[in-house]
Amino acid sequence: MNAIGFSSLLVVVQMICISSSTYLNGKHLVVGLQSLPVHLYTTRNASGHIVQMQGVAVKTLVALSQRFNFTYSILQVNDTRLEKKSNALLGLHYYMKQAKCDLVIGAIGMTMGRYAIMDFVEGYAYTSIAIVIPMPEELNNADAPLLPFQFSVWIALVVIMPITAVAIYYFSRPLNFKKVADENVIIAGSPEKAVCSETNSKISKALFQIFRVLMSQGGSFRTIRPALYFVVGSWCLGAMVLTSAYSSILTSYILGSNAKPLADSAIDAIDNSKVKIAVNKGNGVDLVLSAAEVGIYKQAGDKVRANPKSRCETTEDCVNLVKSGSYAYLHLMFTAMDIINEDYKATGVCYLALARQSEAMPGSLAWMLPKNSPYSRIFSMGFMELHEAGMIDHWTELELMKYKNATYCLQEVLKRQQRKAASKKETKITLKNFSGPFDLLILGYLISFILFVREIVHFKVSNYCKKRSSQKITTEENKDVGGNGK
Repeated sequence: MNAIGFSSLLVVVQMICISSSTYLNGKHLVVGLQSLPVHLYTTRNASGHIVQMQGVAVKTLVALSQRFNFTYSILQVNDTRLEKKSNALLGLHYYMKQAKCDLVIGAIGMTMGRYAIMDFVEGYAYTSIAIVIPMPEELNNADAPLLPFQFSVWIALVVIMPITAVAIYYFSRPLNFKKVADENVIIAGSPEKAVCSETNSKISKALFQIFRVLMSQGGSFRTIRPALYFVVGSWCLGAMVLTSAYSSILTSYILGSNAKPLADSAIDAIDNSKVKIAVNKGNGVDLVLSAAEVGIYKQAGDKVRANPKSRCETTEDCVNLVKSGSYAYLHLMFTAMDIINEDYKATGVCYLALARQSEAMPGSLAWMLPKNSPYSRIFSMGFMELHEAGMIDHWTELELMKYKNATYCLQEVLKRQQRKAASKKETKITLKNFSGPFDLLILGYLISFILFVREIVHFKVSNYCKKRSSQKITTEENKDVGGNGK
């Protein structure tokens, strides 16, 4: 009974599909076109009439017309958007309401606002929202020596070193420190100032020794009290851990890429207050962000609404915003590839790139029919058959192969951001990788040279003062001798 029931169900479904497909048999449809890279390209003559069309959507339309035995003609209008843009461009939905258009093909995004006034043939294609960003530039990694530790760690080191120096000093001084100090003070002036001066000098020496330990240069401490062993031992152990961690992490920063992207994902672009978002005004992505009520798309929509420049009138305006360095441009993946491809053709330089992670677009891309159209189920069935045969994916791959310039730019991004060389023949470490350590080395040389000059000047001045002082004393002694002789 179960087998018979299941077979009967299959027969019923097949009969429904066959009866539904008869709706299109011998019919003629007027088709509107919504242009989108990869899916639909149009060529117009001087008068604006469409004379040629290409893309995945066109191949799909041809296949479905043969499958369901219907014919079609093209709606000859200049509109390429569903919604009204101006009094001259009323939108493809207007012609559909006027019964001048039976079907709109392309890659149409589905939104709640559009659902209310039109039917969608779902399942045509699936894509994601890509983030177009400026091409990451390889920068001088002079800050690499500071990157292994967070700022709080550096502050903690600056604070703990003087504290450790004071602890080492007080644990290493003799028990009769005050008595010895009082007896040894033979300096004109206040004995308290002399004691403070000696104390500061010894603390400075202790600070220098713990700094030597931190730099793995060893150190020398007075081991008067057993407690000193615990202080120095704990500092040496901590310095070893810090130095080991610092060296290992610094290696990753030196060998790693210093070409930092503006954002790695849509979440990065939304959460980073320094990154602004750009979208085409009235575009499908703009409508999705505007209609979103929860999630990252709601956050992105809020960010777009907060910035008047975020909604661009043209794609060129959005591209210029991206090139300014602080904008991330959200668009469908296919369109993003086309934008990078066309920009490289125009400039000959890869100025644009894609963030590493894209965001899944809600639902699928669709075709549009009038409200309550009897053809929705038929076209959906046709999409399913073409997807099952792999034809739509195959046609999409063939179209994407034409974007060689975009592929080259995306490979350039990966090359700049790669962590290690791909083969032994390539240079694993370049001078750019070591620019930070070399900058520190040059700074050390400069400070050493300044101190060396200071020592020479101090030596010369000291000798000159001593010579003048001795000459003055000799002169006074001669005067005294001469006076006594008289």
